[in-house]
Parts: sequence; C-alpha cells; structure tokens
Amino acid sequence: MNNTEVKVPQIIYNKMVDIGRLELPYEACGLLSGNDSHVKSLWPLQNEMKSVSRFFVNKNSVRETIQKIKKLEEQVLAIYHTHPITAPVPSSFDILNHPDNKVSMVIISYKTNPPNTKWYQIRDSMYIERPYYIIPQH
Repeated sequence: MNNTEVKVPQIIYNKMVDIGRLELPYEACGLLSGNDSHVKSLWPLQNEMKSVSRFFVNKNSVRETIQKIKKLEEQVLAIYHTHPITAPVPSSFDILNHPDNKVSMVIISYKTNPPNTKWYQIRDSMYIERPYYIIPQH
C-alpha cells in the first residue's frame, strides 16, 4: 500500500471542508486530483442521493470530471466524502463501493468542531490510514 505523505494546499483543504459544511446535513463528495501525491485540484460532485449516510454520483458526471482532470495532465488521487454525524472511518458500504485501489479515500467528519479529516488507502476490503500534510498559505 502507498504510504507516501500526501500534500494538500491549505486553500484546497479549506474549500473541501467548506463545501462539506454547506451540504450538511447530507454527505458531500468529490474528487481530488494532482500528481505524485501532491493535490492540485478539487472537483466537487453532486450527491444525488441527498442522504446523511450515503452518496451517489452518476457515471456520466464522474466520466466528464475525469476527462477534465486528464486535460490538466493530472490523476485522480482521492475520492472524498463527508460523514455529517459519524467519525471519519470508512463504513463497510464505503469500502465495498470504493472503485479503485490506486485511488485513496478521504473522509471529513463534522461530528467534531473543527471537522476531523482522515486519508485512507483501500485494498482487499481493508483500509490503512495514510499520512497527509496541509501546505500552509503564504
């Protein structure tokens, strides 16, 4: 499993947390893209399920977003979603439906204030926490 520290710019991290807060009480979701474990772009997606414990995005929206990411010569580094009222730990549903072992899972929990964020690598129905570093704004 990839245990390289992921670097996330403060502005992208803050925006991801803010988007999640705006979607409460429902889960928010999206993609993080970049290169070599360095996040460069945030891609919010519409949770069509409007649920406090699940998210769903149609395949066309995902496909269109991935095409935009490829045009920037970036790769999908992570799928992020929020847990409005539970801890930032992957549920069995999260793990079962995670589409790609090469793509990380980021969970932002609003159970606490400030929100708690965890970064995971998913493989073979198991998860391991990955280190990440927020690059401060100057």
